[in-house]
Amino acid sequence: MADEIDEHREQYGMEFSEYVRHCVRQANDSPFDTPETVLCKDENYENGETGRRNEGAA
Repeated sequence: MADEIDEHREQYGMEFSEYVRHCVRQANDSPFDTPETVLCKDENYENGETGRRNEGAA
């Protein structure tokens, strides 16, 4: 998992811990403020489905 995170964080020019914090903030049930930038989208998202966001999927 750490290797996968490392590969993804390089795509965005982020440090490892910075990328992990960003992902945690994007989680639907995160108690932290949502970041302004979105790193990825859920391409399987259906517009009519409730309770899911199409942004921030990991």
